[in-house]
Amino acid sequence: MEVIEDFIPVSNSNRPQTALVPTHITVHETSNTSVGANAEVHASYVKGSEAEERQISWHYTVDDTKTIQHLPTNEIGWHAGPEGNSHSVGIELCVNQDGNFQQTRQRAIALIQHLLEQLSVSNDHVVTHYFWTTKTCPANLLNNWDAFLEEITDDSNDHGDGPSPVGNQLRVIVDSLWVYDAPDWDARYTTVSRDEVFTVAEVLTVNGTTMYQLQSGLYITGNLKFVELIT
Repeated sequence: MEVIEDFIPVSNSNRPQTALVPTHITVHETSNTSVGANAEVHASYVKGSEAEERQISWHYTVDDTKTIQHLPTNEIGWHAGPEGNSHSVGIELCVNQDGNFQQTRQRAIALIQHLLEQLSVSNDHVVTHYFWTTKTCPANLLNNWDAFLEEITDDSNDHGDGPSPVGNQLRVIVDSLWVYDAPDWDARYTTVSRDEVFTVAEVLTVNGTTMYQLQSGLYITGNLKFVELIT
C-alpha cells in the first residue's frame, strides 16, 4: 500500500527520538470535523508549533484518499498516555465532514493489516485510545469496535477459488461509495449509492487491494464489505 512519508523534523520537541519496540497499535480519531481537515492538514499541524506546545505526536494519519506517516515506527510518539506511548504505534483517522469515513476506515484497515505483519504485532493488540486512558476515542469506532476488529482479521478482498467476477454484476451495499476514473485510490470521481448495480470488466490489484474496472470505464473497490457480487 502507498504511504507518504512526511516526518516531523528531528529538531521538533514533539519528536523525542526515543526508541520504540511496538507491541500494540493504537487507533484514534482526530475529532476535527471541519471541512478540509484531512491527512495533509494534520500532517502540517503535527509539525507545527501548537503540536510542540501541546507535546503531541503520532505515527500515521489516514483519510479517504491518503495515508501519511509522521514518525518512524521505531520511535515513540506522544498520543496515548505514558503506557500507550511506550508500547504502541499511533494511527489517527480523519473525520472531516467533507470526507468519506467509510473509505477512511477501509484505508486504516489496510494500514493496520500491513503493520501487523511488518511489526509482528498480534491481532488482539490492536486497541483504542480508550484502552490506555479511558478517553472517548476513537469516538465513532468505539460504538462498533468489535466489527472493526473483525474487518481487520477478515481478508475481505479474498475471492477464493470461485468463478471470476469478470462479466458478472455487483451491487453497492453501503449508503455512499466512491468510484474512480483511473486505477488509483487517489483518482476519486464521484459517489454511487446503495443498491446501484454495475458490471465488472476486469479485476485489478492496486496497492495490495482489489479494485474492479467497470464496464462503464470507471473503477470501484472490490472489498466485499462495500460491494457484493450478484450470482
